[in-house]
Amino acid sequence: MQVLKHWSIVFVLLIVGCGSVAPPVPTRSAVELRQTQLALQGLPTVPPAPDELRRPTVTPSPPIDLIEILNLTADDPRALGDPNAPVLMIEFTDYECPFCARFVSETLPRLIREFVETGLVRLVVRDFPLTSIHPSAVLAASVAHCAAAQNQFWPMYELLFQSHGVEWGGVPRRDRAALIELAGNLGIATDQLTACLDDPTTEATISAEIEAATRLGINSTPNFIINGQIVRGALPFENFAGLIRQLLRQ
Repeated sequence: MQVLKHWSIVFVLLIVGCGSVAPPVPTRSAVELRQTQLALQGLPTVPPAPDELRRPTVTPSPPIDLIEILNLTADDPRALGDPNAPVLMIEFTDYECPFCARFVSETLPRLIREFVETGLVRLVVRDFPLTSIHPSAVLAASVAHCAAAQNQFWPMYELLFQSHGVEWGGVPRRDRAALIELAGNLGIATDQLTACLDDPTTEATISAEIEAATRLGINSTPNFIINGQIVRGALPFENFAGLIRQLLRQ
């Protein structure tokens, strides 16, 4: 009895806590109940809602315009492959990043051979130098940009990764002369390269690429956007190949 009394008190307190106690509901006679039932039976029926209204709807997000954000063009000197390839793969890189170097040496050659050269993938490189930990990354990206202006981006791209830690790395004041010399060894006109490095718009372009990449969700290197999907890290070839094949089947 004490337990029942306790719960009765709790029930009353809950009612009081949510609002005032409701007055007792008046009882209805059998005649009133029967009249109410008949009245409800005579109500007009409401037609069911169309299927498209009954299904839950999601407002689609506006598509991200990678072409505009990343300034993609058919004749981009930092791109390889058919501009109309069904898969677009964008690599965000840092030339002082050891994981980027691993991707370039271990995975990229096979991706180019099996997917880019066969017209299935368009590969585009964009810069994401990690300035907080790689002091010469912006300088190296600038050298790559300036080499691209002379249609020598890909040889410079490969040489930057191959020579990092051997010919240059981590000391911008010293690295500048070394990188200009390396570019000259590739046949790049060093006077034009030097003028390009001194042009403030070169570094401003790289800063704009960093900002654009950040807006797209890029936060480390190497990162990739493959047909709109972000892939992070220097993954083995089969990881990239599996995703690319899946996209090609869609």
